Amino acid sequence: MVRGLERESYEFVLPCRDGVQLHGVYSPNSNDDGRLAVLIHGWEGCYTSTYLMSATNHLHRNGYSVFRLHLRDHGPTHHLNEAPFLAIRLEEVLEALSSLKEMLPGKRFYLAGFSLGGNFAVRIAANANRHDLPIERALALCPPVDPERVSWAIQRSAIYNRYFVRKWQKSLATKLSLYSAFGDHADLQDHTDIMALQEDFIPRFSHHETASSYFAAYGLTEQNLKSMDAPCHLLFTKDDPVIPVEDCSLLPELEGLSSEIAATGGHCGFVKALGLFSWADDYILSHFNKK
Repeated sequence: MVRGLERESYEFVLPCRDGVQLHGVYSPNSNDDGRLAVLIHGWEGCYTSTYLMSATNHLHRNGYSVFRLHLRDHGPTHHLNEAPFLAIRLEEVLEALSSLKEMLPGKRFYLAGFSLGGNFAVRIAANANRHDLPIERALALCPPVDPERVSWAIQRSAIYNRYFVRKWQKSLATKLSLYSAFGDHADLQDHTDIMALQEDFIPRFSHHETASSYFAAYGLTEQNLKSMDAPCHLLFTKDDPVIPVEDCSLLPELEGLSSEIAATGGHCGFVKALGLFSWADDYILSHFNKK
């Protein structure tokens, strides 16, 4: 089914302001009744990430058209924009979804994001009205609430620290190969700790002088969210090694923002059987189908 679905999918390039372009993959369903599931991967994930493919297949099989959106510099998109990815680049994601609305008129958006994509999903739901986005509901699975605490949790895990440093450095190497100006930043690839890499990277490519200031700019706080334009539900797990489950208590009390904590699921794993099926697929579908 997945291979057949990919053969029937189409790549979109979504224009944003100032020449920025984002990319995504559209899997249409002729029986969608106007329902479009918009899925956003996690940090250093992409449209073929296992959890995204699994959710896409399940939603498509149950009557949704699906659009898998790439954040800047994720998947095959490093060539589209010279400036690198930053998690604070929310506006371009809102603009990309506005372009998607124009390309697929009449669709109602059902938004789900995983990990960092979940953090984006919450912020999108809080800012949907500014771009007249037709978001019916949003869902965030294992989203970072306090990004600085998450980064320290990653660093404390040798496995996750090594994984994310290697993935990020591979992304930086791709940028170096595409844009000669990035040659001045080749030394970023010398870092072996995620926090040291963040502290070095952020002042070079953003207006933030410290990583702490940068992290605070996209935390899920009342100051950043203010209010919710579309209902958004957040799912956390007690055994998540990346997102401290106690961060759920830091969420602001806003109308339309809700959360729950599952006993198990790890970090976007949600395995329900030896066959590695994900119970998150059923969870997303059930949430989207709510009246």
